[in-house]
This record gives sequence, C-alpha cells and structure tokens, in this order.
Amino acid sequence: MEITETFVVNKIKEKLGTKWKVIFEPELHERGCDIILRDELNKHKARRFLIECKGKSYAKNSRSVNETIWLFALGQLITRMSVIAKHAYLYGLGLPEASAQKALRRIPWQAAKHLCLHIFSVDDNGAVTKYLPKDFKVCQKKKNR
Repeated sequence: MEITETFVVNKIKEKLGTKWKVIFEPELHERGCDIILRDELNKHKARRFLIECKGKSYAKNSRSVNETIWLFALGQLITRMSVIAKHAYLYGLGLPEASAQKALRRIPWQAAKHLCLHIFSVDDNGAVTKYLPKDFKVCQKKKNR
C-alpha cells in the first residue's frame, strides 16, 4: 500500500475524529497546513490543531528523500505558526513511520514542548501513533543509550 500524503491526512483525521473537527482542508496545490482542526470538547472551541502532512516517496532516490521529508514538513509548519495565546494552538507533523521516528530523534524535546509540537506516525497498515512533546524526550533518551 502506498503511503501518499492523502493517505496520511485521512488516517490522521480518522484518529482525531471524535475530539477534533476539521475546519479547513486546502484543495490540491492550495497554500496552508494540510489539516486545521478545532477542539470539539472545549466549550469555547478556540483551540486549534494545525497539521502538516507528508507521504512516502517512491522515487529512485527515495531513501534520502524519505530520511529528510520531516525537515520539509517542519519548515512549512514553522512558517505557518501563529500563536495567539499559550497552548491555544497545537501543531503537528503527519509522517510515514520511518520519517516520524527520525523526527522524534532529531527535533529537540525542549523545542517540541515550547512549540506544542506533536508527531503522527502512520505505518504501512494505516495505524496512527500520536507522539506528544513529552514522548520526544523518551525517544531521545533511548537514542543516547
């Protein structure tokens, strides 16, 4: 099964479906985050989740592309950040599993915590694992052992 950007977007929407409502999803080639959601359980409904997604590359040079795809997603997400109030916005990267694992090891946990950055890892079967900022620290401790 190919892990396209659309596949990643759809799996993340399924995972967050009961708590979060999609309020914006751009058309193909339209600018902006791939998914913007609103917290449906918050009575003020002011909390937003902005998620940038990437699919897996199947090109001949795909190994190097897939190892760095998270950098492109992170750069796009950071340029779209607009924090109004602390923790009013959450940010996420939706990535194929191998790219997500690389990002978890490389993005400093302190930065993830400060930016309210989450990672959604989508495996080949479509299972989604959500990593909170505190999980970055755990992954980085394992790396340093």
